[in-house]
Amino acid sequence: MSSTTLAAGSGVELSYIDSGIPKAHDRYTTIIAIHGLCYTNLIFQRINTVAHEKGVRVIAPNRRSFPGSTELSPEDFDILTKGGTDEQRDTLIQARSHEIATFIDNAIQTLGLSPISDDGKSGGIVLLGWSIGAALALAAIAHSTTLPVEVRDRLSKHIRSLVLYEAAPIVLGFPAPAQSGWAPLVNPSIPESLRLPSFAQWSTAYFDHGDLTKRDLDSLSWVVVSTLSPPTIYNIPETQLKEMQRYGPEAIGDRDFLFSFAKQFKASYRKAFYDPEILEAFPKMKLTYITGDKTCAFGLAGLWALQDDEKEAGGKKPVDYRVIPGVNHFWHWDDPEKALEGFIA
Repeated sequence: MSSTTLAAGSGVELSYIDSGIPKAHDRYTTIIAIHGLCYTNLIFQRINTVAHEKGVRVIAPNRRSFPGSTELSPEDFDILTKGGTDEQRDTLIQARSHEIATFIDNAIQTLGLSPISDDGKSGGIVLLGWSIGAALALAAIAHSTTLPVEVRDRLSKHIRSLVLYEAAPIVLGFPAPAQSGWAPLVNPSIPESLRLPSFAQWSTAYFDHGDLTKRDLDSLSWVVVSTLSPPTIYNIPETQLKEMQRYGPEAIGDRDFLFSFAKQFKASYRKAFYDPEILEAFPKMKLTYITGDKTCAFGLAGLWALQDDEKEAGGKKPVDYRVIPGVNHFWHWDDPEKALEGFIA
């Protein structure tokens, strides 16, 4: 597993970790994984270590301002933390989306990533957005129509799957459920300086929810964690944890991004999933939402919000909704082999 940088636009580079080309595989699938809040791309290092034997390549970039990647400009950081105008937010999310798409395009050209097979079942890229990373994965697809034609053509020949991995309703542009007010990230009883660290630890827990077939938000465990499985954070060595967690300006910017860009998030999601121009541009791209049944309540709430909206939006391409038994928000760390298989399925 190596770490280096790739250009992602004019004056912008994103650092990334790369499991490398799998041995004895002429056409392999590449997962490009976009990390979430408080955790760097190193949170994907365990799936990187098993990728070779599975015949898969895993590339995980660090988003802007995370270690090794170009810092956000002071102007962009101000828009994140102070809100900005709608026009400024539209411009910012398009810029970030173009960076992700350009990074992917440069990876295709520089690293020789395999294109999609003729039958659409192998090769190509699985674009995986975990938690808030799903917002950027969606935006990269949604804003691809404003990229140069040759870039769009390469992306179309390579991206065969868009996977939203436990995206909360707010990441999709929907209102946060009233029950989520207990979450450490927004709980006013927790000092503001401790909310990000509290969230980063709490989100690694397992939860015992009620009957999921009822699709009732009140049946979810929004606060109390399960005693049946230890939180993932207890399975991450302290030295690695210090390398992968971030609570500084990059995390603060993410937090404010999460709560200020609902309009842009929903526009990206709706376009990536339902816009005829996008569906035509990515004819072999499968749409998937994955969540565990022992995860934080927001993962399941996101699934239900997406299902309800699909009925309203009348999507022309089916969405593969998957609830994985026994899995929490850190499936990729606790069971990397199964997670890898699930992401490429």
